[in-house]
Amino acid sequence: MYKRLIMGSVIVSIVIFASNTAFSETFMSDNNIDVIPYAISVNEQGGNISVKSGVVTITANKGTDLFTNTTGDKSADNSPRVSFEPNGDFIFSAKVSTEFKGAYDGGALIVYANNQQWAKLLFERFKSGKNGIATTVSTIKGDDAYHGTREANSQYLKIARHDTSYVFYTSTNGHEWNFERHFSLDTSIGVQIGFTAQSPLTDALEVTFSNIRYKGERFKNYWQGE
Repeated sequence: MYKRLIMGSVIVSIVIFASNTAFSETFMSDNNIDVIPYAISVNEQGGNISVKSGVVTITANKGTDLFTNTTGDKSADNSPRVSFEPNGDFIFSAKVSTEFKGAYDGGALIVYANNQQWAKLLFERFKSGKNGIATTVSTIKGDDAYHGTREANSQYLKIARHDTSYVFYTSTNGHEWNFERHFSLDTSIGVQIGFTAQSPLTDALEVTFSNIRYKGERFKNYWQGE
């Protein structure tokens, strides 16, 4: 499917195609997120994406998700996303904001090698009706963890990489961080990181990613990711 995507003042033509091993992508000629020194890839499968003035807005349609269960026999990989492939160690964060509509609605930062090896740090609406943080690390089988509830409709999320290890953090203000999860994703292919939104059950969900920060360096404080 051939589409045209308006990103700020730049009109970009993209081709979306099916893949068995990784989501479709197109590298843009212009980088519209100034703090990220890499080409940006946009995949509008299952939704719509806007990148303007350093803010990423993703609208996820009903039925979208990035999911693998604990046995590996059920999975989904159809959420719209924006990503890039960094080199070396990094610290990457953003403020995620949305008006949740139903269970499992959410916005996430992701680490993605292919549809079997990936991880996500997700701010979502739990089935209980409360907002909270969930993480998944998939290495063919999914390993889920839940990290408590949050009162607001926004949350700061952060990923830090050192060598082949990754650390997830959350924050209510973008200054004081909570350590959530440390894991390894050692693959022989390139790993992308970025933003995604999901709406498995409700009609559609719009998620905004703002206050985006990227540093191409290793953290000095393990517990804060800075």
